[in-house]
Amino acid sequence: MLFGERRFRVSRGRKKKDKYTKKRPPVRKGEVIKVCIKDTSRKGDGVAKVEGFAVFVPGAEEGDVVKIRITEVKKNCAVGKIVE
Repeated sequence: MLFGERRFRVSRGRKKKDKYTKKRPPVRKGEVIKVCIKDTSRKGDGVAKVEGFAVFVPGAEEGDVVKIRITEVKKNCAVGKIVE
């Protein structure tokens, strides 16, 4: 190898996708659903699971069965507001 000559390997690897980009969230913004609160978060919000997808519900307690309206949907969780 001569001075100044550099050889680089060009890799054209695929970009890794995280596990959440493969599936779409099972809930949509504005949808009204009935859920059972399974746990509480660090902030004190209730946490429900819809097909393994976390839905945070402020003001709900563990063990409650509530009807919620989805207000925000992210790639790995959603936020809902209590309707009833």
